[in-house]
Amino acid sequence: MAKKTKAQIERELKEKYLKDRVKEKKPETGAGIEAQKKEIIARSREFKIFEKEKTAGGEWFEKLAKWSRSLGIKFALDQKTKDKLEVKIRLLGLDVEPADIYSLGIMAIILFLIMGVIAFLFVGPGGLLLAVAGFGAFMYITNYPDRMLDIRRARASSELILSILYMVIFMRTTSNLEAAVKFVADNLETALGNDFKKLLWDVQSRKYASMKEALDSYVLNWKETSPVFVDAVHLIEASLYQGSEDARIRMLNKSLDLSLEGTYEQMIRYANALRTPINMLYMMGIMLPVLGLVMFPIMGAFLSDIVNPLALIVLYDVILPIAVFVFAKYSLAKRPAGFPIPDISIHPDVPPKGKFFMGKGEGRKAYSAWIPAAIVAFLLLLPMFFYFPMYASIKPQEMDIYATLLIVAAPAAAMIIYGKLLATSRMKIRKELQEIEREFADATFQLGNRLGEGYPLEIALTKVASIMGESATSRLFGEISKNINELGMDVESAIFDPKIGAIRFYPSAIVKSILNVAVMSAKKSLDVAAISLVNMSNYLRDIHRIDEKVRDILSETLSSMKFQSSFLAPVISGLVVGLTAMILIILDILGTQVVGMMADEGGAAFGMGAGTWILGIFQVSKAIPLFIFQPVVGIYVVEIIILLSMIDGDIELAGDPLFKFDLISRMLPIGLIIYVIVTFAVTTVFTGIARVAVEAGLVFG
Repeated sequence: MAKKTKAQIERELKEKYLKDRVKEKKPETGAGIEAQKKEIIARSREFKIFEKEKTAGGEWFEKLAKWSRSLGIKFALDQKTKDKLEVKIRLLGLDVEPADIYSLGIMAIILFLIMGVIAFLFVGPGGLLLAVAGFGAFMYITNYPDRMLDIRRARASSELILSILYMVIFMRTTSNLEAAVKFVADNLETALGNDFKKLLWDVQSRKYASMKEALDSYVLNWKETSPVFVDAVHLIEASLYQGSEDARIRMLNKSLDLSLEGTYEQMIRYANALRTPINMLYMMGIMLPVLGLVMFPIMGAFLSDIVNPLALIVLYDVILPIAVFVFAKYSLAKRPAGFPIPDISIHPDVPPKGKFFMGKGEGRKAYSAWIPAAIVAFLLLLPMFFYFPMYASIKPQEMDIYATLLIVAAPAAAMIIYGKLLATSRMKIRKELQEIEREFADATFQLGNRLGEGYPLEIALTKVASIMGESATSRLFGEISKNINELGMDVESAIFDPKIGAIRFYPSAIVKSILNVAVMSAKKSLDVAAISLVNMSNYLRDIHRIDEKVRDILSETLSSMKFQSSFLAPVISGLVVGLTAMILIILDILGTQVVGMMADEGGAAFGMGAGTWILGIFQVSKAIPLFIFQPVVGIYVVEIIILLSMIDGDIELAGDPLFKFDLISRMLPIGLIIYVIVTFAVTTVFTGIARVAVEAGLVFG
């Protein structure tokens, strides 16, 4: 019998659950059964959330894998490989079969082979690089589930601590494991939160007999990557069976301490292991390819069939950047996350995706950031339409370098403007959220103390706001107090109301979770709320301490990356372009002189064989033209600066696309300016010296 797919199992569970619930009401008609099914689904919050918020991120992979299956491409797997893939597919929530993944890989090889053959016919032997790239695509596709699991587990490291913290906070007052898991599911709005929602559904649909059984099965997924999480969950479960209240509380506290220490050790190991792959990435993916560019123009004169402009473009501007990106992604996949990244897209003052605001207040309008970026790029490229028809020639000249610098500057300037327009206003909000997250540990402690003194939550928030001065936390608490005092709202609505709640302007997962804990625990008692907030405060301090120590360890790597991307790579590339221009101009002058001398003396002074050999050496017409060589190098430099900035962003703040956008918009202008200046200066100086030296040598020789 064929093994059931994940989708079939979920449908059967759903039908079984609905059938059992319908039996309890015993409807009289078929229409009644259908009505009850709809009613049950509507009332089953966990099921709705589970169906809506399954683990995302692999939709494109699912579609491509199913497409390859529909084309009839099949791949037979051995049982061991199939079993391993089924586990990974289930953990990722992908609706594919193990064989589909390998079928997609085979399809990639076939497509790249076809493109390689076509490229070979039009480009030459260099086009066969595409055929080789097909095997790299096969490895990428077949290893996709492993990479996604590594990325998900690494990103979930901070969420694991939060989940333990929420369970501990809840179980300090209520020793109920299922209710504690629900508390985690309600407060974690991430992939890990979806996992806890699914645990609730699995218990409710009778897949597991109890929440303990469901948790024990789930934590096995983290046994290899985060064993401390497994131990912490087992300690929480063990607290249910302690004989005294003090022993139970000690067990819960120990589970939280264990998860914090484990995350710190994991970050330290990662930081120490990161240096080698980063150095390898720079040497093999950047330094050696840039130095190798010096040989291409000269090789082009002798191997014009292989070393042609298109092969150079494909190798340096397509294959190498992709290889650097894939290697960097693989090296950084296991980077543990720190604080959860705030989702500022829901902030009222953040413009829609891809747009920026012009104007202030309600009269402001949102415009696409690509419009001014495209205009600037077009204006920079405009001189090229006049230069190439009038001045570009096969003979190498300095003007080929100077004019084509605009080809590099145009897309780079467009990216800089696009990044600046998107990042400037957003980073202002992001920095305010960073400020409130940094100081929220003290604010939470102060709030816990006020609650411990017997003040209601509404009054405690006002008192802490007055203590915190002009800080972001004071503004948040002041906004909450304003909603309570002026609009007559209760504290929960004053914070979380979707239209006028204060949390709208502070979309931080940490801040939202702490305020949610404060509201929910205050409903039980002020003492419970005070203890919960003090624990949250201690947790925030510990996480900040871990982040700061890890930053100290990574500081050397981060400064090295910034130096390489903004200075070293542009300088070396500019030197390479200048040296190449000098070499080609020297060869062109010498070739012209040799041809003239042979014409004057009828070739007798050299001999027919020697003359042909010398002409072969000094013939630069087949070499890669400077007006193509410089843009290829320049675009490669721009791509490398962007890639190194993205890697730097992933090291410093993993999973924060806005930070990477901002970093690129800051690093790219510096690298571009350095590259343009070095290329212009070196080309001018070296070619000038070369012309003088060659002409002087010919005169006095």
